[in-house]
Amino acid sequence: MPEVVANGIKHCYEITGDGPTTVVWIHGIGGSHHYWDEVLPSFPGFRHISYDVRGMGDSEGTDGPVALEDWAADCNALLDELGVEQAVIAGTSMGGAITMRFGIDYPDKVKALLLLSTSSRVGQAATDHWMAQADNTEAEGRPRLAAAQRAVAKYHMDEDIKAFNVPTLIIVGDADKTTPAGGSVIMSRCIPDSELEIYPGIGHSPLKEEPKSVERVRGWLAQFA
Repeated sequence: MPEVVANGIKHCYEITGDGPTTVVWIHGIGGSHHYWDEVLPSFPGFRHISYDVRGMGDSEGTDGPVALEDWAADCNALLDELGVEQAVIAGTSMGGAITMRFGIDYPDKVKALLLLSTSSRVGQAATDHWMAQADNTEAEGRPRLAAAQRAVAKYHMDEDIKAFNVPTLIIVGDADKTTPAGGSVIMSRCIPDSELEIYPGIGHSPLKEEPKSVERVRGWLAQFA
């Protein structure tokens, strides 16, 4: 698997497909670029970059706290190393939060945003859950995953994402218990001219659970082909 040092961290990545537009895919917490393996063939005509987020998969980790800003900076450096000036940025769950942070910090590199099963804020109940989970994870001897869990326990980007001015598609399932659909509704109200799709009976992985969501994304991506 190819690897490159980006932002001082060894990142493992994969490039598939071919086309005039690059789509960057960012996975969720504890995952890897393989999350997208069964998804990306559904979107031909694009150059897809999927990678392992810092501290996950085969990418290098760092000790101590980590933040959405760090992961966004990693993505920015990765694109620089791969010679990508602008891309559609897509992320699911934690990856969606990183995608929004990237859009806030590096707007000139964003052609469009695809936000899957994610949220722009964390409520108190979710914060308490993630912080307790992080304590348990650390006690199990997995400090880097614990740091990631603490990173997703507290963030609030509602005001920042109001400045987005690129095409944005938001997708969520109404049976998603990890990132309930209400968070996507909030995002859609904050991001100007964004499009929101809520799929009934679908959980945390709509592109794997609901073929209609794949068709929706394929149609949306067509404008960038």
